Amino acid sequence: MSRRNRPADAGVNLDSLMDAMTNVVAVLILVLLLVQVDVSNMVQQFLDELKPATPEEVAEAQARVDLLIKKRDNRLSILKTAAPDPAILEEEKQRLAMLQQQLETAKARTSERNKALEQAARLRKERDALQARIATQEKQVAQLGKQLEATPIKVARPDIVSVPASRPIPEGANVFYCYVIHNRLHLIDPVTPLRRFEREFKINKTKIKHERIEQRGADRYRHDTRAVLTHFKNFNWGPSQPGQKVTLESTPYWSRLHIRITLDLDKGGVSANQLESKDSPFHQALLALSRQPGSVLMFRVHTDSFETYLKARDIADIVKVPAGWEVYWARHHQFPIMSMEVKPYGEAPVDPNAKPKPPSPPTLKPTLD
Repeated sequence: MSRRNRPADAGVNLDSLMDAMTNVVAVLILVLLLVQVDVSNMVQQFLDELKPATPEEVAEAQARVDLLIKKRDNRLSILKTAAPDPAILEEEKQRLAMLQQQLETAKARTSERNKALEQAARLRKERDALQARIATQEKQVAQLGKQLEATPIKVARPDIVSVPASRPIPEGANVFYCYVIHNRLHLIDPVTPLRRFEREFKINKTKIKHERIEQRGADRYRHDTRAVLTHFKNFNWGPSQPGQKVTLESTPYWSRLHIRITLDLDKGGVSANQLESKDSPFHQALLALSRQPGSVLMFRVHTDSFETYLKARDIADIVKVPAGWEVYWARHHQFPIMSMEVKPYGEAPVDPNAKPKPPSPPTLKPTLD
């Protein structure tokens, strides 16, 4: 029997393909249904386990929502605002630069202030240490004084006083004076009045009437004598010893003023009997001088008070104050002010019959011994 040939136009059988696709779709639908059921169960479980919010939490959440809305509105308003003018921006930049410079200056000043505070603290510490040493030394001096008082010393006073080898007064020393007149000691401090005068004159020298003299190098300034005297008429010259008066004096034909310290010879100063006490003003003054470096005491002795000078000199030697002495005749202390020049308002008298004076020997400067 012969095989029959299929017709060439016969269609392809797709039944198997359709069966496979139907099965796949059915499986997908089944999986989708299972997933849907599982999701519904999970949602229900989540809702069941979710705790209801309290009124406080709701209020807090509402407050956060309001705050976020407010921030959103602010930002929207900023976005709607027009851009600033470039000139205003440039002005603000300059202002910021100036503020930055001021900040840097303030930082520098703060640093300098901190350094000054550190230095002040260090100086206070050094001062406290120095005061402690001074207090210790004063206690030692007091103990030595008590020992000296308890130890009688007999000193044979020689009839002839020998003059020890003298030495010049050091340059820059602060020279104090003690006038020994009528067996009374008048301690004079010329340093303080001169310093106070120079400080006051330095502050007011341009206000006081003066004239300028041009010359090679630094120009000269001559002040009016009467104007200077008027300015210092009621000047406070500082503390002085009882019975002393400080005044500013002038000479009509001299270009320098001088300070005069007048003494009360009857009631001022310290008597010879007071030197027996360790608490006398003279003892205390010498102790103060011994603690001032560069201080020198010069005794100016009148011929009627040599014994009183010897007692005072012993005290000066005990406290180790450099001292010297000279025979003197004046009853007041006077010294010129060389740091300023005044215009003379008179001329020195001239005697037509005066004869030329013979040359005098050179003046000897005071010395220490």
